[in-house]
Amino acid sequence: MEEKKDYKLYLDTATLAGKLMLQNGAEIYRVEDTIQRMLAVSGLKTAEAYVTATGIMVTLDDPKEDSMTVIKRIPSRGTDLNTVSIVNDISRKFCSGQMTLKEAFHDLKHLDSRQYTEFQKALGVIGVALFFALVFGGSWRDALAAGIDGVLIVLALRFSKWLSLNAFMETMLSSVLLAAGAVVMSRLIDINVDTVIIGAIMPIVPGAAFTIAIRDTLQGDYVAGSAKVLESLIKVAAIVVGAGLGMIMTGGFHL
Repeated sequence: MEEKKDYKLYLDTATLAGKLMLQNGAEIYRVEDTIQRMLAVSGLKTAEAYVTATGIMVTLDDPKEDSMTVIKRIPSRGTDLNTVSIVNDISRKFCSGQMTLKEAFHDLKHLDSRQYTEFQKALGVIGVALFFALVFGGSWRDALAAGIDGVLIVLALRFSKWLSLNAFMETMLSSVLLAAGAVVMSRLIDINVDTVIIGAIMPIVPGAAFTIAIRDTLQGDYVAGSAKVLESLIKVAAIVVGAGLGMIMTGGFHL
C-alpha cells in the first residue's frame, strides 16, 4: 500500500512539473520530455505523457501495479521563462538523485512564493514600454509617455483579471488604453504618437509565444504548434483592433 502512495506521488509530482511548465510558456515537447524523465525514476515499465496546448494526460503503469492516470486541464497560459528554468532545474536534480521525491514535490508546490511580486511585474511592464520607445528612436518625452502607457497597461491587466476577461479582451483593453493615452498625451506635450504606441505595445506582443509555437512545429508537434500560432495571431489581432479603437475614440487618426 505504501508503494502505491509513492507511485501516486511520482505521478502528482511529474504532472505538477508539466503543468507549471506548460502554463508558463514551455514548448510541448519539452513538457512531455520532462514528465517522462521524472516518471522513469519510478522504475515502472510504462510512463507516458501526452500534452496539448490546453491539457496534460499522464499514465503510470506496470504489470505488477494498477494503472494510474491523471488528466489536468490548463485553462490559462502565459510566459514566464524564469519559472520554466526553475522547474527544469528541479527536474534535473530529481532525476540525477540530488533531490528526493518529496523534496521535488515540495519545491514545485511552493514555487509561486519564489516568483516576482505584482509590483515587480508592473515595473517590468513599465520599463519595457519606456526603453523600447527609446530603442525605436524616441526622445526622452516619448519614453516618458510610453512609461505612462505602461502604467495604463498594468491597470488594464489588473482590471481584466478582476473581471475574469479572456486573453483577447484583456489584450484589446490594454491596446485601447495605451493608444488612447498616447493620443491624449500628444495634445499636452510634444511627443511622437507612433513611437509611443509602438514602444508601449511591446510588453503585450506575443513574441515569445510565437517563437515557441515555431519550435513545437519544427519538433513535429503540428497540432500544438498550430494551436499556439493561432493563439498568437488572435492576440495580435486584439492589439490591432484595440489600438485602432483607441485612436478612433480620441481622434488620433486626424493628427
